Amino acid sequence: MQQKEIQQLPSQATPQQMKTIIFIENLDQGISEDYLYRKFKEVGEIQSLKITKDKTTQKSKGQAFITFAHPDSAEEARKKFNNQIFIRNIIRVKPYFNYHNADKKANIFINNLPEDADILELEQEFSKFGTVLSVDIHRDIQGKQLNYGYVQFEKKEDVDILIKRIGNHPIYHKGKQLKLEQFRAQSERKVESSSIYLRAFAKPLQQKYWEQDKVVRAIEYAWSLIIKEYLSRQGDQVKDCFVKIDQHTRQPWTMIQFETSEQAKYNLDICEQQRKHPCINSGAHHALELINKYGSPVNSDASEAFTIAEITQAFKEMAQDHNDTFKGESENFFYNMVYSKHLNPDDRLILIQNIRDDVTKEEIQNFLSRFGKVIRLTIRKTKNPKFQVQQCFVHYQTLEDSKRVRSEIYDENNEEISKKKKEIFKDGHVMMNILLSKTMRKEFKEVKKQSQSIFQNPGGRQLLQPPFIGPFRIIPPNPFPPGPPRPRPFPNQNPGSRRYPIPGDRHMPIPIPIPMPKRLEEPPKPQPYIQEFSDYTLVQNRMEEFLKIPVEDQRNVLGNLLFQKVFDVVKDKESTKKVVGMLIDPSQFEIGDILNMFEDSQELQTYIEDGLILIKDEPQK
Repeated sequence: MQQKEIQQLPSQATPQQMKTIIFIENLDQGISEDYLYRKFKEVGEIQSLKITKDKTTQKSKGQAFITFAHPDSAEEARKKFNNQIFIRNIIRVKPYFNYHNADKKANIFINNLPEDADILELEQEFSKFGTVLSVDIHRDIQGKQLNYGYVQFEKKEDVDILIKRIGNHPIYHKGKQLKLEQFRAQSERKVESSSIYLRAFAKPLQQKYWEQDKVVRAIEYAWSLIIKEYLSRQGDQVKDCFVKIDQHTRQPWTMIQFETSEQAKYNLDICEQQRKHPCINSGAHHALELINKYGSPVNSDASEAFTIAEITQAFKEMAQDHNDTFKGESENFFYNMVYSKHLNPDDRLILIQNIRDDVTKEEIQNFLSRFGKVIRLTIRKTKNPKFQVQQCFVHYQTLEDSKRVRSEIYDENNEEISKKKKEIFKDGHVMMNILLSKTMRKEFKEVKKQSQSIFQNPGGRQLLQPPFIGPFRIIPPNPFPPGPPRPRPFPNQNPGSRRYPIPGDRHMPIPIPIPMPKRLEEPPKPQPYIQEFSDYTLVQNRMEEFLKIPVEDQRNVLGNLLFQKVFDVVKDKESTKKVVGMLIDPSQFEIGDILNMFEDSQELQTYIEDGLILIKDEPQK
């Protein structure tokens, strides 16, 4: 390769230097640095090129940085190669920017971007207000541009001037008014929200109206006027009301921003109580009156979005139709406070697991609908292909519906519900939880991991032994009746006990040391499935069959397979038996948790170390 020696990106790059660097995403793993060099040298002299790789596997992360000799070459590379196919993947080429060294208060969040927004044009537009370091438009996993992004300025003062200006002079891009606000870190965002979101609050728009762009625009505009008028009559102060008709469902949704969070909460409570909101109960006749009163809105070029004459006939026809969209009647009305989705869960969204594989979406929906109004239900498989369990997300319309299902579904006195549970859930056992937000799931995982460090043992927690580990037999309980205290065995003579005696407990069975008297020995009972799943690869390949065997046998199989892994670390059979007994303890770990121990060696190592600490710290009597 005829390029210069690859070097690291400058950690303290100046704004001018950053303009010479591009960042590439979504590269195929088969692409080499030599391949990229031959492609990108077409637009200018390359000073350095680096594909980022995983430190452990040394495989490509699908990202690369290229530094050109001149900023013009970097800009040309963005224009020429962005969204082009390299081997199999559509790559994304962005300007490089070191966010760690940037002033976060000089960052602007942009919303309501058009689908064909252009980064270079946006950069030119915002450069009128100061030095722009970077413009970024977010994309989905398919690479399609989303309607939001960020602009990073060099100075906070430039951002302050821009925010003040847009109050009176909005910025438009390709016909759409951009919504701008100063970026705030998650820790700085207030949990209280002053906005509510109402979705699918009216019937779907009829096809004949949907095909008329100006009529659709007039309906969206009329809805905003109706909502603002109603709320202002109730004494609420509305800062903004944005209405849009969804292109898939053809139903309207709105974002209403109030002056205070108290006003937003009050209106959300109305939705909870009435399953709709009075602000959306109107008619096409009234909508036309409001348009005549306030006039037609204008486009970004100051032209009228539509004339009254162009939409009058459609509105008059709609007023005579029982499917008038302005009546605000909908079966799948949904509402929510506009929080950060990373911080706040929606108590009406429930994750339900342990569904039988042969149960259909219609069957589970019919069952769950008896507890309340279901507005959305999605059945899916878990992401881990080695642990496939059918589960579903169900969204109830109100919080009361959600509370009811979480209460009544566990009522064992209701024979009808109990019968249906056996038809729908494995062993008739329901697993149900509120779906936590992303951040809360992460926090919960950490808490769960700490609680599974088992092995704090406050108050003398029992050390549970596995019912069967590999070739080792079960040690039967003490057959002798309670009697006077006898000398206790040494710790290393007590591997088979199911419970460690508590000092002073005369009624606690005393464990029998090994070897046991022959008259007390029992022939080992055959353990099913141990030979059938003698290797973890067999469990992986036959996971569906494995999950159908009794849960106790699943634990026995996994305990048998864990034995060698733990022994390789512990190097002592008796200690290994104790640790494995902890790892398959049903009070500590679900089957999915145990399966993950085979996938995450670091996690297993942590559990082993915690178990050894507990064994070491156990009172020596």
